[in-house]
Amino acid sequence: MEPLVLQANLFPPELTAIRIVGLAIAAAIAAFAIARRRALRNIDVIILLAIALGLAIVAGTQLLDAVLSAFSFQRSNGTRIVGVAVFAILILLLLVIRALSQSSRITRELSGVLEGLAWEQFRVDGHPEQFRDKVGVLIPAYNEADSIGWVLDRIPPAVCGVETAVLVVDDGSRDGTPEIAAEHGAVVARHLINRGGGAALRTGYRLMSDSGASIVVTLDADGQHLPSQMERLVEPVLSGEVAIAHGSRVLGESESGHYARELGIVFFNRMVSLMTRTKVSDCSNGYRAVRADVLPQLVLRQEQFHTSEFLIEAIKRGIPAKEVPVTVASRMHGHSKKPAVVRYGLGFANAIVRAWLR
Repeated sequence: MEPLVLQANLFPPELTAIRIVGLAIAAAIAAFAIARRRALRNIDVIILLAIALGLAIVAGTQLLDAVLSAFSFQRSNGTRIVGVAVFAILILLLLVIRALSQSSRITRELSGVLEGLAWEQFRVDGHPEQFRDKVGVLIPAYNEADSIGWVLDRIPPAVCGVETAVLVVDDGSRDGTPEIAAEHGAVVARHLINRGGGAALRTGYRLMSDSGASIVVTLDADGQHLPSQMERLVEPVLSGEVAIAHGSRVLGESESGHYARELGIVFFNRMVSLMTRTKVSDCSNGYRAVRADVLPQLVLRQEQFHTSEFLIEAIKRGIPAKEVPVTVASRMHGHSKKPAVVRYGLGFANAIVRAWLR
């Protein structure tokens, strides 16, 4: 008779209002999962049905009580509530981890789609041949209509005796930036939506690498990087001294900026130097020249805080590099697209740590 007693104890002596509500919610979740099974992914349907089943078991049986008792959460001093909270937090943590993983996957897929669309249009328009064996000048731009023309007019037609060709990757601008860039002689690739400077550079790197460019130079569209100093970066790469030449305002010159941001640059320079065991004087400078054939070796994922990621990736993979003194001027027009100081610092630190741990 003992098994019958255990079976009887599995079910509550009465269905209270809260148990009835729990069973109703479980039935609603199960019905939703079944009704939307064609629209939802299989794993999402399984998760919803599992949640419905779990809620039904909790609301319609005393199995949860048995489990909590097994973990010494007794019906006294509120420990049973603590036990329920612990299990709920664990389940919530698993769901959050899954959501973050799914979000990361969607972001990568979206980036791949944007890069693919840009490359297909680039190829159809016959642009790859314009960059073959040349110094490809890559400029990511977002709402820089006031300054992009000035920058493009000052790109030298040749650097160290090698002809240049300019690619502007427009990152979803709405102010006429791509039209102005085209009027000033640049080839323009477009992102339909704004994804960030890192995403624009990834697209540009792919186009340059697939087009057979010999060296790729990156600089900002806001006038902070001086095209007249491009030879300083290209020469050590072209001569074979290094594969990457990073611009450094610390070795060169820069106009004073926000005190907190300047202090942050000093901190992050020391942080990167310590983590990589390599002396780095300017980890946030995007003015650089890189041999195009090393670009496929770099794993670049940052949408916005991309300068330190590139530098750390190159160091980790043992790619020969050096820093070159350059000047960083003030923006010509408008305001910086960077977030506020605190958000910028947190984002920059996150990019550094993730690139280092990868």
